[in-house]
Amino acid sequence: MVGNILKKRACNKDIKSFKKLIKHALVRDDDILTDSSKEEIKKIQTELFKLNSVDREKAMSSLTKLSTRFNKVMPSKNWKIVREYAEIIVVALTVAFGVRALYIQPFKIPTSSMQPTLFGIHYVDKNVVPDIFQPINYALYSTQRAKLITDTGGSFNGFYPPFARYVIFPWSALEIGMTKYSLPGTQQKVSEYCFESLPKSNGGYRFPDNYSLSNGWLSQGDHLFVNRFSYHFSNPKRGDIVVFTTEGIYNDATGKELSEIGFYYVKRLIGMPGDTLKVINNVIQVKTAYSNKFIPITNFNIKAINRIYSDKGGYQGHFAVGRFAEGKEVKIPDNSYFMLGDNSFASSDGRYWGFVPKRNIVGKAFFVFWPFTRRWGIADSAKPLNVPTVIEKDCLRPYIPAMRLQ
Repeated sequence: MVGNILKKRACNKDIKSFKKLIKHALVRDDDILTDSSKEEIKKIQTELFKLNSVDREKAMSSLTKLSTRFNKVMPSKNWKIVREYAEIIVVALTVAFGVRALYIQPFKIPTSSMQPTLFGIHYVDKNVVPDIFQPINYALYSTQRAKLITDTGGSFNGFYPPFARYVIFPWSALEIGMTKYSLPGTQQKVSEYCFESLPKSNGGYRFPDNYSLSNGWLSQGDHLFVNRFSYHFSNPKRGDIVVFTTEGIYNDATGKELSEIGFYYVKRLIGMPGDTLKVINNVIQVKTAYSNKFIPITNFNIKAINRIYSDKGGYQGHFAVGRFAEGKEVKIPDNSYFMLGDNSFASSDGRYWGFVPKRNIVGKAFFVFWPFTRRWGIADSAKPLNVPTVIEKDCLRPYIPAMRLQ
């Protein structure tokens, strides 16, 4: 008696599962089933609903026949496992791109304009990088070995055409004497870390045997997530690090649109709509839309901005150049913002190309996810290194100890 009840229950379970399978197939494979196949499956579905487990043996026999008919009309599933994994990958990528479009977006810092808060691609001395073999070193610190010691002396004869190593990494080849060498980075970046500090004679650069032209690492810059979501519910705030598009923004000197250089820029928001700004002794003075007098920007007690005026760890204040000549007032239009780089000496920012329309705002810097340096974690949260910023008098450039992997 108990055995018959259990068998009927199992039969009912099989019928119920088959009903779900047919219902799912009609929805899932609607685009690949022919009209005749759909009609046959619907007939099977109708007959299936008439089955019951009162006569279990008859029900199981009918279920087997219906299952055979169903399998014949369904499209063949070649490479079933491959297809299933492909579907999983497509769904995962769809979700990932959806999240990227609506909530967070990865972004790479390309230049030094935000140092020492965020680092772009930069050369790092050998003695400050942990001695870990590749690819572990790259995985942790985003660094590639940049070592060039001349085998034989000779003159620098120029660069070869650039090439990509491992498909994605830009490398440059150059010739010294009769020997070809290769280093990580674009030709411009290699020129910076190899030749920028060298005196150039009338005959160009010449090097003796065993000359160390570079013996360090090239870091690929900080990678961060940008919060695209919060600005849908609140306006950007003074002091935020903001990623924006450069469409419709033009360089004063060249007259060219910034998007020809880079479509995305990252800077710190310094001026709000309606503000009037000026620089006095490398300190920004602000007159808001609701005030009739200027006050130092440090009076707003914004921790991130006050850090820029700490004169520590490479922070240097804001230099008066371009539209921001000493004492010159700049009025910010409605629905626009004024952006500056933290590395005021080496930043192409609002001083040269003006204002960023609100429509260009992408999001706020949120989290540095790579490399694993002292800046890893919540963006803009690391304190400045407790060493004074020293301006090199020969070139008025700040010496930034934070340019090392600390």
